Amino acid sequence: MFVSRTLALFSAAAFGLWVAVLLVPYSQLLLPHLPPPSKPAPTPVLISIEDLAGEAWPWPRLDLTLALRAMSPYRPEPVGLLLPLDAPDTFEPVQDDQLARALAAYLSPALPATAFASLPKAEALSLPKIPHTGSISSLRPADSFLAPEPRLRRAGQTAAWKVTPESDGVLRRLPLVFRHENAVTPSWLLQLYAQALGADLSHSTLQGRRLILRDRQDFELQSVPLDLRGSVPVDWSQPDQLPEKMEIRGVVLAAEQVRVGVRPYYDLKNLSKRPVIIAGGLAEVDPIIDSPIGQRSLAEAVVRAWTGLSRGPAPVLHPPSWVIVLALLTASLLGLSSGHRGRVCLLEGLAFAGIVMGAGWMAAKTEGYSGALPLAVGALVATLLAPRLRHWMESSHVR
Repeated sequence: MFVSRTLALFSAAAFGLWVAVLLVPYSQLLLPHLPPPSKPAPTPVLISIEDLAGEAWPWPRLDLTLALRAMSPYRPEPVGLLLPLDAPDTFEPVQDDQLARALAAYLSPALPATAFASLPKAEALSLPKIPHTGSISSLRPADSFLAPEPRLRRAGQTAAWKVTPESDGVLRRLPLVFRHENAVTPSWLLQLYAQALGADLSHSTLQGRRLILRDRQDFELQSVPLDLRGSVPVDWSQPDQLPEKMEIRGVVLAAEQVRVGVRPYYDLKNLSKRPVIIAGGLAEVDPIIDSPIGQRSLAEAVVRAWTGLSRGPAPVLHPPSWVIVLALLTASLLGLSSGHRGRVCLLEGLAFAGIVMGAGWMAAKTEGYSGALPLAVGALVATLLAPRLRHWMESSHVR
């Protein structure tokens, strides 16, 4: 009797765990997001370089310089370049100096440095650090880089950047932090988002898997839960919501039209006090990525992840192992206590699954934990299966 009950207890819990694992892709279903920041960061405007598609890569830096100068009177803030700038201009090296001066007109423009775990021919950089508590061994490593050209680095802030799709090739997450020299360093996306939010990363902290963004007065602006790799999900839920976009030569033309008193091609006043991301439109500079809604650009994924953070981060934290084990064992014990009363067992299972779902909902709302639905379904399965397993083990056929 004792052996059969014990085997039924652990077997039902194990089967419930297996069902919960199968439902992991639905971990965020029916769960609320965390509260948004009190003053959300504005949505970025994309400055695309698709209108240079007829020219060979690498494109001359002059176009970037002219666009930055054209936007400067309207004071967009912050400005980020999502472009590979790790080599000098091969056509006109003097354009690197011109581009550096154009970047210097902005407050800490963000430049990406492609991060690698270890690459002998890559460059080592000294990057800003974020104070942290707890283990950071599971974060993406960033030990060496393909960094922007030195003259450009001096005009802005360089941050690590590396995008990794899931095992099925679909991009669902973007990194906010990396592990660099046994410390935590912000990604290019976080560097830009923190500036728009008014956060000071040197006053912010990574507490376990929760990124606490604070301003210079140590006032908490936002709490962002991160997954084990230090990433946040990309919000692909609204396929028709496209980012606001302008083309680089159209921006230059609009500035010239304003100067001569002609109706501009773009209303550049829309850039005032808004984040601007200058990104490519070709595979050489802005890779086309697979998403749940089809092929999209990396720049669009960045804007969608940004929008998700501004609206309130999605719950991504995994429940502690002891919580999962305790819930499944309790569900199995509940099923064993009901005996052969099938209706009572079903009602008890539904009630306990509802308790698990409710507790998970509260944990998602307050702490950013996901996985409530898979755990609730796994607990229901364990409750219903435990008495049947015990009866089967105690029957004459098993003896």
